[in-house]
Amino acid sequence: MGVKALVTVGALLTGFLLAAAVSAGREAQRAQNARSAELVALIGARQQRTDELAASLEAVRAQLHATQTQAAVGLPIRAEVARMEAASGLSALRGPGLRLRIDDARGACPTGRPEDCRVQDADLQLAVNTLFGLGAEAITINGERIIATTAIRNAGGSVLMNYRVLVAPYEIEAIGDPSRLVHGLRSSKLGRDFRVWRDTYGLQLEAKPAQALELPPYTGSLRLQAAATPGGQR
Repeated sequence: MGVKALVTVGALLTGFLLAAAVSAGREAQRAQNARSAELVALIGARQQRTDELAASLEAVRAQLHATQTQAAVGLPIRAEVARMEAASGLSALRGPGLRLRIDDARGACPTGRPEDCRVQDADLQLAVNTLFGLGAEAITINGERIIATTAIRNAGGSVLMNYRVLVAPYEIEAIGDPSRLVHGLRSSKLGRDFRVWRDTYGLQLEAKPAQALELPPYTGSLRLQAAATPGGQR
């Protein structure tokens, strides 16, 4: 076989291998896209089911609360129950406080890494801890009440809280002294970090005082693992 023939065969073989590699890459990408679509659909279905169960649970709780209230009329224990419900986040709370809006960056991410320009679960954890540290009595994120057992976690690029998927923008409401919350937040680590992240990644944070907030009660399920009397005996 001549040199030209060998060169031709080599070129054809190289072209075949490149075409096969491209085809395999496209197939892998299509499979990955299909899997991602399945996961998004599954999350949507689970979220809808969670919303349905939460609505049903809230209706049962309302009925139970009405029955308990009627049964406890005139009893001193009713006032203590109401106080404990308020302290544990199981009843609505009204008062002045702060509205905090945290949002992802807009447009293309300057680093080329989309996760750099999205608000992460750790950012929301820091915001909640900062507000409680400044004296907030109660906090919600996108209408979800935070209680002692609430966990804020990452879930495949989204944020999961109280078994609900939260998406940006994150609207945080906190009841407490408006001036202390706003000024304390601006001088906190969260405020300092977001000023850097705003300039570097385009992340957004806006805090405003609010004179009349109404935070809904926690509506998820509760698992009581232990209880103690005021004297400390279980």
